[in-house]
Amino acid sequence: MSGLIDTAKEKIWDIVTDLAQNEDIDTLKMGMVFYRDRGDVFVTKQIPISIDLDEVYADLLEIRADGGGDTPESVNQALFESVNNMKWSSDKNTYKTIFVVGDCPPHMDYSNDIKYTESCKQAVIKGITINTIKLGNSCSEAIVHFKKMSECTNGAYLKLDQDAQDYTIATPYDSEINSASKDIDNSRMYYGSSVVRRENYDKKEKSMKVYDDASTTANSSRAEYKNSKTGRKGAYGTKEIINDYNDGKLELDKIKDDQLPKELRGLSISEKETILMDLSNERKENYSKLQDLIKMKKEYIKSKESEQTNKSSFSKEVIKIIKEQTEKDKSH
Repeated sequence: MSGLIDTAKEKIWDIVTDLAQNEDIDTLKMGMVFYRDRGDVFVTKQIPISIDLDEVYADLLEIRADGGGDTPESVNQALFESVNNMKWSSDKNTYKTIFVVGDCPPHMDYSNDIKYTESCKQAVIKGITINTIKLGNSCSEAIVHFKKMSECTNGAYLKLDQDAQDYTIATPYDSEINSASKDIDNSRMYYGSSVVRRENYDKKEKSMKVYDDASTTANSSRAEYKNSKTGRKGAYGTKEIINDYNDGKLELDKIKDDQLPKELRGLSISEKETILMDLSNERKENYSKLQDLIKMKKEYIKSKESEQTNKSSFSKEVIKIIKEQTEKDKSH
């Protein structure tokens, strides 16, 4: 499954960026459940559903495809946890989906396991659409199970190559896009209680580390998502002082000095306002620069995509399924 994990690390931002272009989408949340089998280093590993996709992605970058080589796998447990252990929205108008991706069938011989047929019933009750993607030509006995999983919620079934192949188009603007995005992320400053500040600065540290750990092209797509209306909602966390200052939510005279970022402590109100105004203008300049660069990036990719007509694209297949299902939901 190393090919699939590598593709996810490279293309996950392309998927959410494409979806974020839809004006009907207000908020995007994502989580993951990785599965192996009993006796392996882990049976499942969860990345909780979150609006902070940076945090999800940072955890994804830590996942490695070790072990494996045998069949079946703990697909049943992974699906059960995906349906029951994740914090799904209770809003009936929210599109909720699970993509089960793998090459091997589920264990149907574990006596103390909850079979996927039961998890499918729970998914129907919660309004979750299960889509399945069978990878590769081995383990053909998995096909019937993957088809049943998708059919129980009227989801889609796909069969793709073993490595979930996808193509990536690098552009001359990626490095500049990443530089501007990194400057924006690095400008994040938090206020509030020590607990709130610590949580948000930990998230900031994770975000900054991604610039070093992910590829240039993945980071460029990440910057594009974070610059979208949907992406900005989860980009800062809570109590980010520049963002709240811009939104008119900040009353500096009512915030205790020890609850401010260290850069603003011990200063007069006018000095704090001057610093925040300067930082706000700098961030706006970086956003403006980023938007221009992203526009040029899109035009470059559009000019090059015609050369990729014969290449398979895992991400585009996923996007196609989601768009078809959300459009179908709107029509009902």
